[in-house]
Amino acid sequence: MNKAITSFLILLIVFSTFGTFIGAQEDTKNLIPEVSLNYPTDATPNQEIKVTVRVKNTVNDVMWDTLAYVDEDSMTKEAKAAFQIIEGKKLFPVRMDPGQEESVILTVKVTTRALSGEYLLPVVVATGIGGCREGCEPSLLTVFSTIKIKRNDPLITLEFDRYQIDIEQGVCEVELVVPYLPNIPFRITNVNNTESAYNLRMTVVQDTPMVKGIIDPPVNQSVLPPGGQITGSLYIRASYEAPIGTQVIRVRLVYADKYGADYDLFREIGATVKNVGKNFYNQGRLYYDACDYGNAKISLGQAREIYLENNNILVVQEIDKLVKRMDANDKFMEGQNRFFSGDLKNAVAYYSEAKTLYTEINDCQAVQLCEDAMRAANRPLGGILGGVSGSGGDSLTTFSIHTIIEIILAIIVAILLIIIIRGKGGSGGGRSLNIKGKIKRPSQQQVNRPSQQPISRPSAEPIRPIRKI
Repeated sequence: MNKAITSFLILLIVFSTFGTFIGAQEDTKNLIPEVSLNYPTDATPNQEIKVTVRVKNTVNDVMWDTLAYVDEDSMTKEAKAAFQIIEGKKLFPVRMDPGQEESVILTVKVTTRALSGEYLLPVVVATGIGGCREGCEPSLLTVFSTIKIKRNDPLITLEFDRYQIDIEQGVCEVELVVPYLPNIPFRITNVNNTESAYNLRMTVVQDTPMVKGIIDPPVNQSVLPPGGQITGSLYIRASYEAPIGTQVIRVRLVYADKYGADYDLFREIGATVKNVGKNFYNQGRLYYDACDYGNAKISLGQAREIYLENNNILVVQEIDKLVKRMDANDKFMEGQNRFFSGDLKNAVAYYSEAKTLYTEINDCQAVQLCEDAMRAANRPLGGILGGVSGSGGDSLTTFSIHTIIEIILAIIVAILLIIIIRGKGGSGGGRSLNIKGKIKRPSQQQVNRPSQQPISRPSAEPIRPIRKI
């Protein structure tokens, strides 16, 4: 009997211990409430996401001061860049009894720079469990939401025809401006077939004071539609003092997508500065100043080939202008030679050819000189009185010289005419007689018959014809 009672007590103790263990296990499970999240699984940049956090008290006790928040500390670097926390913390009612269910809403926003992909957004529910608020046991539960971000970006390309260019030092007499500078064409293309690019702007962010990059036309476009293209050129200006060697010009292209995200593209161009063409040009100018037009044309022709090869059209035009001036000078001097030799017809022809060349290079003074020379050659006395002097670059008018000479001649002719008119007497016969001796009145003369006196002429000077002037 005693053994039976003893065995019963042992079994009772064992079952009691086992029940206590099971109850303890159930209490441990019930320390974690039931948590669920409701949110959109897909999002795009600039979109606000509402995450609804639902908590149900499934523990066997009261829950106190329950809090839901976004756990930024456990977010990845990419997730932190993708999400902006708007409302990251919310409190539930202070007391939640067993079986009570409550919800709060957390708000985050997808940033403009968020890349496409899936991101985890961790949400923590923290609460205290216990019979009283002061003696509660803390409980933490982390729940992850998976959000897939989708974005459609414009795909912009920036291409130059080449990334290396040889240029000549500038010529100091020439102001180098676009579009006559060496240049490299470029193309900006939106290869995305569905998305536009916005606020495109291209600038030179690196060059040197002696070697400058100029974008023309400027790139400052508000919208580049799908498949759209922008073309232009990077013009490069090398000053007269630019150092020999390679300089780097860096170009930057910025644009934005429809979400407002900014993008950057960079390209580098190598510009190698040389001075071969400039040396030939300077030598040609020295020959030109010395009036050695033959050698000047040779040196300038060599310089022209180099600048034309480098697409420096403005210097090429300056060389052509200088050569044309030499041709005009030669034409004018040949006209002078013909003028002074009396070949007025050919002199006018050479003056006219020189005038045409001077007109083409916009030398107004030289054009006026040619016109004065042609007027002088067309005057009747032009071949006798002589021509004008001067060269292609200087203007010497002949109007004042010929005017003075003509006035003097007119005065001389007038004086001669007066003398002639006074010498004719009253009858106007055309001849003048000079009779010597004293003329007497008829009453004082002896009357003789014609037959009694011989006929004789007085001793007078012979009649001389009037010289025509």
